[in-house]
Amino acid sequence: MKSFARKTDVRNRVKKEPTKVEKPVVRRAASFEDIQKQLSAWVESMRIPGKVQAWFTAEARPENSDWKICNKLLNGHESLLLDAPVKGMDTPKVVSLVFEQIKKEHLHNFRKAIRTIWFRACGNGTFALVVQANLRGKNSAHECKTFVDFLERSCPEIVSCHQIQCQPFVPFDPTVHQSTRIESRCNFGRDFMPLGDSGFCMHVLDWAPRIKDAWLKLPEKIASAIHPSKGDKFFEFYSGSSFVAATLSPLFDQVECQDCRETSMESSRQNIRLAPQDNMRFHRGFFDPNFLSKFFSKSENDGRWTFYLNLPLGEPFPVGSVETIAGVRPERILIQTADLEQAQKLIKHFRNQGYVLRKTIPLYLEPGRGYFEILSIFVPDRAGLLGQKRQKTAQNPIKPAHKTLFVQKSPTFRQRKD
Repeated sequence: MKSFARKTDVRNRVKKEPTKVEKPVVRRAASFEDIQKQLSAWVESMRIPGKVQAWFTAEARPENSDWKICNKLLNGHESLLLDAPVKGMDTPKVVSLVFEQIKKEHLHNFRKAIRTIWFRACGNGTFALVVQANLRGKNSAHECKTFVDFLERSCPEIVSCHQIQCQPFVPFDPTVHQSTRIESRCNFGRDFMPLGDSGFCMHVLDWAPRIKDAWLKLPEKIASAIHPSKGDKFFEFYSGSSFVAATLSPLFDQVECQDCRETSMESSRQNIRLAPQDNMRFHRGFFDPNFLSKFFSKSENDGRWTFYLNLPLGEPFPVGSVETIAGVRPERILIQTADLEQAQKLIKHFRNQGYVLRKTIPLYLEPGRGYFEILSIFVPDRAGLLGQKRQKTAQNPIKPAHKTLFVQKSPTFRQRKD
């Protein structure tokens, strides 16, 4: 005869068994040593060809980094928290001053309306403030004006203040591409913020990394890596504010930029006016192989080109892009990415199109954030290292610009002996 346990016995046994409390997972950003080991393992395991140059980086300074005040739900209540660019970074005085001011009682309604406040670092110790808030009453609007008056009166490091709203509503993040419509109103200052001491600028809502010290020195590093000569031309895709192209414009005869964002178009047009030479143009649109085909089908666009592509993280490379780029036969192809798997695939695809990886430059542009990027520099296979079997021509070569710009005749035995 089967015996059944009573309900009371089951309840008592459940009460006696201790419940397991799962510890929260603490995610630690990878250190610089870990990142160096990761790159070395990738190069060795995947047999990455070419030279790996020294790391390019710069010290991350708090006053040259973007800070953020965000509204988060904690224990059922909304609270404003200060988000640092890197954990453990010292907070600039002006950021602490603004954060403490928002907590005061006379800004209660304005504080509840805040969603995010971005301190966009200009790279010279100053900030452009971007306030995302839903002001739905007279009290919150009046308190917002009081807050703006405080900024103008007590914070000389704040060069401008903009109030924005996003439709549909998403937290504003200038470091990533967002397909939202942004309504902006300037409370004081200008729509364009300076970029360090470069003489160029960008729109306050445009893309830029949170830590700007190394990024502001990146054009100089690119110039030293490629050594452009007289008559060379430069094309920057995913250009953002076209800061790199504008900085390098004196070294090239012709400079072209392309990006799809409206703020990037406004930034680029401003930098075209500030450029020392009248040799820059901006094209608004997504990176499209068809655009390349039309652009390089014109005879005036023929020449020795250098392509620079700063690929957004997580965005796939359009189908047919590698074949189209190789069909133009540029002198150099520079691809910057933080995705090692994507970089490995691009190396293989360009090898099949007759381009070899000349060198790889590891970029640690934002120290402490736990990731790195690599700048791969491809050049045509002039010495025949890949062999005739590996070189494939593009399926739809571009007739006027599809020329062999690098002709290297094989020397005879007597010439080699001499």
